Amino acid sequence: RELVYSTEVFDKRPGERVRWASSGDSPPATGSVRFTPAPGERGTVVTLRLEFTPPGGALGKAAAKVFKSVPETVVSKALRRFKSLAETGEIPTLERNTSARGLGDRL
Repeated sequence: RELVYSTEVFDKRPGERVRWASSGDSPPATGSVRFTPAPGERGTVVTLRLEFTPPGGALGKAAAKVFKSVPETVVSKALRRFKSLAETGEIPTLERNTSARGLGDRL
């Protein structure tokens, strides 16, 4: 089951940071993205911080500890997609792949 959060941005400083918190009936959560210059003028460092209370009370918290890598994987994928979007203006996909890579013997 996918969790859907409604959020509200409460602090927005273009080129510096964005902070948000859950709103409405969403589970308690806060997050921020911070943009800082990379050393040696080699781009931008993007730092994402998320804090949330897993649903399900104590059982949900225990499951979150056991499956810690699952949220990390989701966040890692989201950051890679954001990086692609910020750098190229698009998110890579295999849909409508005109190179025909990945089709194997179907050609």
